[in-house]
This record gives sequence, C-alpha cells and structure tokens, in this order.
Amino acid sequence: MTGHNGAGKSTALQSLLLMAQGLRANSDVGILHLNGELVALGAAAEVLHDRAKPLRLGARGPEASGERVLWTFDYDPVLGRRGEMPLRDTSYSEHGRLEPTEASFRVGMAPASRLLPALRDTVFLSGDRNVSLQSSAVPRSVAGPRAASIPGDVGTEGEYAAYWYREYVDEEVSPGRRERGAEERQTVRAQVDAWMGELFPGALVQALQLDATSPIELKFRLGEDSPWARPWNVGYGLVHAFPMIVCLLTAPVGAVIVMDSAEAHLHPRAQSAAGRMLAQMAAAGLQVLVETHSDHLLNGVRLAVRDGLIPPEDVAVHFFSHGGESGPAGVTAMSLDRKGAIDHWPPGFFDQAEQDLAVLAGWD
Repeated sequence: MTGHNGAGKSTALQSLLLMAQGLRANSDVGILHLNGELVALGAAAEVLHDRAKPLRLGARGPEASGERVLWTFDYDPVLGRRGEMPLRDTSYSEHGRLEPTEASFRVGMAPASRLLPALRDTVFLSGDRNVSLQSSAVPRSVAGPRAASIPGDVGTEGEYAAYWYREYVDEEVSPGRRERGAEERQTVRAQVDAWMGELFPGALVQALQLDATSPIELKFRLGEDSPWARPWNVGYGLVHAFPMIVCLLTAPVGAVIVMDSAEAHLHPRAQSAAGRMLAQMAAAGLQVLVETHSDHLLNGVRLAVRDGLIPPEDVAVHFFSHGGESGPAGVTAMSLDRKGAIDHWPPGFFDQAEQDLAVLAGWD
C-alpha cells in the first residue's frame, strides 16, 4: 500500500487493527474501544466519516472458506466522547450471504471460525521503534495470569522483540523463511543473524539473560572485529530491522502481519533487500500488509517475483491518490507479471525521481 500522505492508507489499515483490538478484548459487554494497544483513534465523532452513522466493520476469509462477518456499532454522544461505541448487531456467514446472528464481538461467537482468531492475532509493527525498551520488556500478555500470548507479536514499537527472540532462539526455522545464502543454518538465532547480515553486511545480534526473572540484554555489532554495543549506540537501521526480522521468523503460518514504513532508517540497498525478504516470507505462508513510500522496497518485491521467490498473483499493489494532477482520487490496484513488471503506472506512482531528473536535464 502506497500513495499520497493522507489519502487513506493508514485509515484502511486502522480498520483491520481496530477489529483486532476489539477481538483481543474478547468481551461480552458489546463495547468497541477506539483506543487501545493497537490503535488510538480518539472520540467516536473523530472516527465516523462526516455525518455517517453507524460504524460498520467487516472482514472475510479466503474464498474457499466462505467465511464473512460484519459488525455494526452505534454512535452514542456520551460513550463516544470516551472513545467507546456500543454494538448494535452482528451478521455472520460460513457459506453464502450474511445472516443476522447473536450480537457479539468476540472470537467465541463462531467456535469453528478461522477468520476471527486470525483477525484477533493480527500483529502490528508501527514505524516507530522503542529503543529504550528493547532490552527488557516482557509482553503484558505473557506476564499476565490469564491472557494468552501471540507468538511473533513483537509489540507495536518492537518492544517485545528481544523477548520473542530469546523464546525461539533455538527453534528451527522452516526452509521457506531461511535467508537464501544460509539455508543450512536452521535456528532462529542463525537466521536472525543471516537476515541482519543481508540488510547490514556483517551485522550480528546477541541477547543475554542471567535467569528467567532478569532483563534481557540486547546488543548488536557490525562485524566479527566490532565490539558489542547496546541498541541506542548503533545505527537506527539495525534497531528498526531487528523487530521486523524476529516477527517474520517467529509468527505462525497464516499470521496476518501489518507493517508501517518497513523501509524506515534503511539504506536503499537494505530497503530493496527488505522488500525481497517480505516477499519471501509471504510466499512461505505469512499474510503481510505493508504501508510504504519506498520505491526501493517495491523494487525488492518485484525482483523477488522475477527470481521466482513468490508468484506474481500473490502480490498486490494499491496506490492511494488524492486526485487532481495525479489522476482520479481513490485506490488504484496494480498487478505484476512474472518478470516483475507492473501492468500500469498511474501519475504520481513512484515517478518523482524521473520528473526531477527530467527538469535537471532540461527535458521539460
């Protein structure tokens, strides 16, 4: 997902994250909380478009499953100011059209559902990474007495990445997720180093813990001859990439992973490598949604298609536009062929470099 600032990319993703946030609460109370661990959207009046009421959120699973769900939430002035919206009704279907069902906003409303747990367990990694918590944080769901943890959920700021790295450090990584130059290195520890090295040649990771109750001490180094350093003493690129890599290696098959600005703080070469990595992970069974402004990352995905790492039909590109000189407002869907070529190139879609070069060269 790419396009103009404020054209709707984040809004589209926030709809998904809002459903995940509500399902994690798993409450029978029937209240949708607009502010939580995944999204903080403010008051209900700020969420509703213009004067549109009520709010509808829905999703559907793979076509073969036929599973669909739709929730309708009412606007209440008092609750709305607190960022809460009451559930009006629920429609659900496993096959065919949606039918009214018992009003519920929880995973248990459909015991055999695969869609609802997938929505609930959606992982979100924002464009901001919390360096200060990288070496010590333990997920609240892990620390709590009742809530189940979500494997691979490194936290919206990557604050739980060190924890999940330690939990899975000696687990075997499936062949499809292994870095292409290090297929024989099977563990999460080895593959984190391999992928970090792909993005930052020579980079290595170390996570030490004296005992089960002590903080995890996370360190990086930029080669065998480089000293180990704490996260805040190395480049932001390494700190930004580490949670992304841990998430992709430890999330279960079928997991939905949402990443904002996967390219942030990365050198153009590393951005391209990150695009190839994301494509390979998607081909290995993850569902990856990326919001990006990087043509390098997009080209990395295209190269992955050309090299046969992922079929072109498993890649979708959506361009969000305000309209005006860039063509009509809305979302343009594009597809790739087996050589990684994009079927059409709307105005404003990663063409700024060519426009600037044309001016510098006096072509315009």
